Amino acid sequence: MALTAEGRALTDAHRRAQVGIGARAQIVGRALWADLDVNRLDAATPVWLASNVNAAAMYYDESAEVAARYVERYRVAELGDGQGPIVRPRFDRAQTAQELLLAGPVRVKLLAKGGMSGTSAHTAALGKFSGILSRSSMMGGRQLIDETTGADQRAVGWRRVSDGDPCSFCGMLCSRGPVYRSADRAGDPVAGSGTMFHGSCGCTAEIVYGDWQPSEAEQHFIDLYEAAAQEATSVDGVRTQETVLWRMRRDGDLRDSASRRRTSL
Repeated sequence: MALTAEGRALTDAHRRAQVGIGARAQIVGRALWADLDVNRLDAATPVWLASNVNAAAMYYDESAEVAARYVERYRVAELGDGQGPIVRPRFDRAQTAQELLLAGPVRVKLLAKGGMSGTSAHTAALGKFSGILSRSSMMGGRQLIDETTGADQRAVGWRRVSDGDPCSFCGMLCSRGPVYRSADRAGDPVAGSGTMFHGSCGCTAEIVYGDWQPSEAEQHFIDLYEAAAQEATSVDGVRTQETVLWRMRRDGDLRDSASRRRTSL
């Protein structure tokens, strides 16, 4: 976590601001969903897709701008000055269009092919789609911090900041600390996995300057991961996402853990 109380407060405020941007993107996506007429899906898709990509681009730029202001203030809190590079990322319209197409019309078709009525498939696909639109929008800030960290010679790396109630996947990535964009971990697949965010994910990122000390919550994620990884190594002979994550879900108290699912029944 940040070295200073002010830095920690700025990071938390930034996370909340980014989640707000994602939420507003979801509201727009849900409003536009009615334009994806299930009775003329192929004909409706081009205009619907263009509107959603435009919305994602707008919120992506807002997300990046919010992150840029945060980084400047955060540097003052952590280092005593706001000097340093700010690398603004580029919105990838083609990639975003492909992601939204798959989460929207393509998913509706797949659900209908699986036996749902057209109306039911249209309704069922909305939740996942709105989460993907939120992710696309929030990537502006996430990518700005990722690319800025890579250009900042004073930075150790950046760490993933949990939304306070992460799933096992996010908890695992939070447990790794400031390995992302770390010069010491260049080429490491673990360090390169930092910008993996699922739909509706509320995690953000924080640049780390100096020694990283895990918070109480982060230490909990570390302990869960290490226990699961040690068992995976002992039983399966290898620690990978496939061998570790299900054990974290089985034994932990994260959002997708077995204990939480039983409680919600």
